[in-house]
Amino acid sequence: MQKFNIKYNQILFLYAYLRHINLSLDRSRWTSWNEFQVYFKDRLQPIQIIEYLKRNFNLPNTDLEQFVFFFKKKPFIVKLKSVIRKDKILSQHEILYCCKLLWIFEKELESNIEEYNLEIEKLRIDVSQFYNEVLGLLISNKDLNRLMKIEHYNQSNEIEVIEMSEFIPDDFWIK
Repeated sequence: MQKFNIKYNQILFLYAYLRHINLSLDRSRWTSWNEFQVYFKDRLQPIQIIEYLKRNFNLPNTDLEQFVFFFKKKPFIVKLKSVIRKDKILSQHEILYCCKLLWIFEKELESNIEEYNLEIEKLRIDVSQFYNEVLGLLISNKDLNRLMKIEHYNQSNEIEVIEMSEFIPDDFWIK
């Protein structure tokens, strides 16, 4: 299994985007799916993130619909190692699984469903599990605290949020 060094700002970006999806999906339960789709039309699209990952990690052409990933929780020692070591490592399977989650989200955004359903809840849980148990182990506590404040759909006007644009890597728009 191939492993990749991933830049710290790329990890922060992926974590922020996936948390944005999780929180937004959670809040979408109280509105129509159409309102949620309208909100995401003006945001970074999942396909853009997938293309960014493919470009940066030279990922093989993979049928994401057929891609199977068996999630294995990483031991806490990974967090300790990532604090000590400067390089952050993700496996090709982990990056492809992230792509698959984004692909599923893209398909849900394009769908004509009318309301939140169990498939979307499963996606929300899978996204949350991935960013917390894979990416979260590679991030400092200080940055995790910042990431908790990421903007999201139907957010309260009473809370302080950080815009997604603060986490977009400089090389994101380069083709």
